[in-house]
Amino acid sequence: MYASPYNGGTLLNIRVQPRASKAKIVGFYGDSIKIAVKSPPVEGRANEECIELLSNILGLPKRQVAIKSGQQGRQKSIFVAGVTPEKVITNLESAMCSS
Repeated sequence: MYASPYNGGTLLNIRVQPRASKAKIVGFYGDSIKIAVKSPPVEGRANEECIELLSNILGLPKRQVAIKSGQQGRQKSIFVAGVTPEKVITNLESAMCSS
C-alpha cells in the first residue's frame, strides 16, 4: 500500500515523473502512487512541484508535506503531518479519477 500511518501522520510512497505535459496524479506504480510534474529534475524544482501538487490536492499548507527520503531519485517517501492514511488515500484517488 502506498500510504501508511507514521509518527502522527501518513507516509506516502511516491514515484515522480518529471517533464510531463501536465502536473497530475497518474495512477499506481507497484506499491507507490505515480505523480507527473512539469518541472525538470534540476535544482529541486520537480520536488517542489510535487510537494505543491500534493498540498493542493490534500488541502494542506506546504509545511505539512515534506520529502523524508529520495530527494535525488524518482522514488520518494513523503511525510504528510496530521492527516490519516484514509483521508490521504481518499483525496489522492479522487484526484486521480478527475484528471
